[in-house]
Amino acid sequence: MAVAQISSLDSFRSGRRLAALLRGHDDVAAAVQTARTALQRTGWFDHLAVWDEAVHALFEANLGQAVVQGFLRLSEQWPAQRSADDLIAIGRAVRDIGCGAGSRVAHALLTELSKVLPRLAGAGELTAVLAALDELAATGPESAGLAIGRLGQFLTHAGGEEFAAWVSAGLRASGSRASRRRAYFALDDQLSAQLFAAGRSGDDFARLEKRLAATTIALWNRKPRFRKLAVAPTPVPRRTSLAAGLVGLPQTFPGFEGEAADAVYLAAVSHAGAHLVHSTVRFPVRRLKALQIALVSLIEDARVEALALYQMPGLRRLWLPFHSATPAGQATAAGLMMRLARALIDPDYQDPDTWVTKGRTLFAAAAGRWTDPAISREIGGLLGNDIGQMRLQFNAKSYVVEPAYRDDNLALWDFGDQRDSPAETIELAVDSVRIERRDDAGGQPADDNARPDETLRAKASAVTLLDGFPVATYPEWDYAARTERPDWTTILEADAAVSAQPFDSSTDADAMRWITELTRDASIGRRIRHKGQRDGDALDIDAAIALTIERRTGNISEPRVYQRDAPGPRDLAILLLLDLSQSTADRDRRGRTVLDVERKAAAIMAAAVEAANDAIAVHGFSSDGRERVRYLRIKGFAEPMDAVVRSRLAGLGSSHSTRLGAALRHAGGYLAERRAFRKVLLVLTDGEPSDVDVPDRQYLVEDARRAAQQLRRRGTDIFAFGIGEHRFPQLDRIFGERYALRVPRIEVLPQRVMQLYAELKK
Repeated sequence: MAVAQISSLDSFRSGRRLAALLRGHDDVAAAVQTARTALQRTGWFDHLAVWDEAVHALFEANLGQAVVQGFLRLSEQWPAQRSADDLIAIGRAVRDIGCGAGSRVAHALLTELSKVLPRLAGAGELTAVLAALDELAATGPESAGLAIGRLGQFLTHAGGEEFAAWVSAGLRASGSRASRRRAYFALDDQLSAQLFAAGRSGDDFARLEKRLAATTIALWNRKPRFRKLAVAPTPVPRRTSLAAGLVGLPQTFPGFEGEAADAVYLAAVSHAGAHLVHSTVRFPVRRLKALQIALVSLIEDARVEALALYQMPGLRRLWLPFHSATPAGQATAAGLMMRLARALIDPDYQDPDTWVTKGRTLFAAAAGRWTDPAISREIGGLLGNDIGQMRLQFNAKSYVVEPAYRDDNLALWDFGDQRDSPAETIELAVDSVRIERRDDAGGQPADDNARPDETLRAKASAVTLLDGFPVATYPEWDYAARTERPDWTTILEADAAVSAQPFDSSTDADAMRWITELTRDASIGRRIRHKGQRDGDALDIDAAIALTIERRTGNISEPRVYQRDAPGPRDLAILLLLDLSQSTADRDRRGRTVLDVERKAAAIMAAAVEAANDAIAVHGFSSDGRERVRYLRIKGFAEPMDAVVRSRLAGLGSSHSTRLGAALRHAGGYLAERRAFRKVLLVLTDGEPSDVDVPDRQYLVEDARRAAQQLRRRGTDIFAFGIGEHRFPQLDRIFGERYALRVPRIEVLPQRVMQLYAELKK
């Protein structure tokens, strides 16, 4: 009882302080009283004092009366079953976000939260959203409004924590550049659109691709060529697309998870197969309106499905669950089309609308001509005229084919010679993929068998010849968003510059003699088994049986019944990757730089490996942002360790940063081209990954770790030497504890490198 009295007293005092603050602001004071009364009815006596403080702080933030009134309306309508702490957290977050990004953003947040609050019912989801927006308002206030505007759309297929991860990924990806932030949160950025669309669903296409291919072969006896559609930066949901012999499928169907996702993909490829078999002609667009094109496409969808159901009635169980339209609400063109689509596949569906009934009647009357695609044009044209007379509006830009398993229907139409005409002419299904056939300079068409969207060629723009030529792009792993950013880094590759004075390693004669002795008798590779020997390590069973048979038949031959294993040809390929970042110019107490020691180790190791008849290449790297990862070829696998290579070593310099993951992927590509029994990538570095456009050091560490893991799965061994007195806490994380070696005294690096080589040769 005493606690209740204290709580009531606090509420009374806070109410009086708030009333005093609002003196002269009668409208706000009245709204406060109304909201307070509503909260009291829900039993909020213990929280009223804290709520008063939240309103007090919001008013004093000077964000305008509209913001305060918006919070009060939200409080008045607050559901009784919802926690009071959530409402108070919203009030505090609106104040903080408004102070960082302005009153308009604060008001937009309140408006959006009033709509999406039921979708943020999970534990911590609202907190995650508010914290993410608060961080965005503090770091990139110009983009906070853009992110808030996407909140409702995002929550249709994902949760609050996924939204927070999307915001966090945008802040890391854009760094301190406001233009990049605006592009990301406006969905003008490919990574942003991909993360935005994927939500928590992941990559369902990759998970189901083999099953979908088997389904298509089983149903239609067609071997499909699938293509994963890039995520479009538009709010229109992605649909299947058929073009140029490919079946394009989205990475994920928003709103479908688990078994529902499996079902919609199976329905989609089954419907696409029906088009591949039965849609034998393309309709000329000419001067058709967008509504007429949409209706003809709808009838064509129903026609090919009717033919498929005649052959395989069981497909109805696959398609029908996605037809959920019912005769309810105000009639719209898009709504009537959804109802007609269901009426044409569901014989039990009843619809009182005369237009839907007419469409069903016309389609049934043409049953004898279902094999003729012309009926789709005829029926669609008649129904389009009726819609026009009904004066129902049709928005081609927002129209999307329903149900979700059906394709965008662009493959049904002949747009003439203008390759870009679909978007300008009909503005239909803006979220679609157009696969254009382009000719190169020689007049040869593009290779249809090439895997789309996986080219490693980069655009040669805004780079200098000194940096090298752009030769490849690679993905990068975002550990927080748990996704790969496709084509995120660009490799600029060049031969290392030649110095006028070659690198002199004559002082290492003693080291070279030691190395030669160490590696002379070492070998690695496939062991060759010699059978039928006079002596050996084991018995040759086949030879022993043959000798026994010969002796029983009276033949006498030499007893060669042993086998011996001997080392095969040496078969080792090593790529030595040198860190050339600015920190390698640091000197130790004797004036030696890390780069000097790296040069020395590379020269000694290259000479020794050649002496042992193994293959070695020496490359170096540094970076100046994700679009300028410089990669230098110092020695190729086929090049001898001669004066030219030594001159390149002497010409190396230290500059910029250490984007390790991209360099590992590119170096791994060189090793993948080598035919060798064992492939080894050896990294010499004096620091951990970093770059000018990445404030989060852990981001590049996790990306490098993923790159190393991917290379190991492909059969490449990776080792790294951390050079210098640094502790290198992340080296074990990237390469693994067994494969990360420390060299505190830089002068012993050549010896440590050769000891590792000797171990590899055993």
